[in-house]
Amino acid sequence: MSDADDVRVRRAERGDAPALLAMLVALSRMHGREPTIGLEVFERDGWDEPARFQAWIAEAADGTPVGFVQGFPKYASWTGGDWFFVANLWVEPECRTGGVGAALMAAVEQHARATGLARIELTVARDNPAVGFYERLGLTDRGDYRMALDLPPL
Repeated sequence: MSDADDVRVRRAERGDAPALLAMLVALSRMHGREPTIGLEVFERDGWDEPARFQAWIAEAADGTPVGFVQGFPKYASWTGGDWFFVANLWVEPECRTGGVGAALMAAVEQHARATGLARIELTVARDNPAVGFYERLGLTDRGDYRMALDLPPL
């Protein structure tokens, strides 16, 4: 079992794609879906230019992947600003409640602030226990499964 003190979060690299894809498959199956994306497409979409998504990986002290977060920038035409959409967040079951998810989301927030993004947004089903986790991080309910964290200008 890992907690945030024993975990390093860093921007994922192309070589991390197999581990990220394995965690994405586990996440998809947990939600009753069977992903169809293959490794070649996943690598292309994440690391060829222009990249379609960004990802961060959490690793235990021994280098074992224990979680990831993946998302992409979006444009909000109604407010005139860019924001970051978190598409996937996964923490290995044995590492949950130890701060790994919070560390991954902190990496997303740091990226959003550093690149001048105005918001972090994600969707989550209302009956998903993760709703409480996201609320503890400061995200607020926006309706229609949406939660967001507005980032004030620096």
